[in-house]
Amino acid sequence: MRWRLAFLGALLLPDLALDPFHGGLAATLRHPLGTDDLGRDALLRLALAAARSLGFASTCALLALGLGLLLAWRGQRFLGAWSALRSLPPLLILLPLAAALGGLPVVPLGLLLGALIAPHLEPALRARIDRFRHSPAWAAERTLGAPWPSTLRRWAPWGWQQAAALFPSAWLSALWGEATLSTLGLGPGPGQDSLGRLLSEELPRIGSDPSPLGWAALAMVLALAWVSTPGKAA
Repeated sequence: MRWRLAFLGALLLPDLALDPFHGGLAATLRHPLGTDDLGRDALLRLALAAARSLGFASTCALLALGLGLLLAWRGQRFLGAWSALRSLPPLLILLPLAAALGGLPVVPLGLLLGALIAPHLEPALRARIDRFRHSPAWAAERTLGAPWPSTLRRWAPWGWQQAAALFPSAWLSALWGEATLSTLGLGPGPGQDSLGRLLSEELPRIGSDPSPLGWAALAMVLALAWVSTPGKAA
């Protein structure tokens, strides 16, 4: 989990400088993957786009876990609604919405992804929290009449520890959700570079005018998919 959270800092990194007069350069020692059409070093752009994608996924995962904990703790009245929402993959909701709006900016997309992933985390979080609710420790809290702020301070670290085990699955859902929308041209605009946006620009050119950046972006996505398979993600 910690290495994923480290990428949050990438969201604050500045954009690469544009130099259109040196756009589309071939690979050289100075630019191992050449430059893109706007003159940005392709290798640096690939690294920055990947880091931002991973940082965006970490942000969405944190939001999803927070909402999931809230649903597991206080969402008993709407169990039917959460069950119905869990039956639909987040992308099945996001794709038509993004298509109708002509794309989703980064902030609304992050909020929507977090909100749509949270109900999928709720059953596992509820199972963990219910064990605590039926424990002698929780009964003692109720018997002694401890106020809820005191209980929250005492048990919040335990609750987060339980939620942290689900962080990788939430992170993967957010990563591939953003990548899919951006690859289809329905994600954030040019101001928010990402692996999905790179693929959206480069994949159509691979067949006719292949660039090292396009192949490198595709290889990185495939590597992430391999690392993220069950048994390898942690």
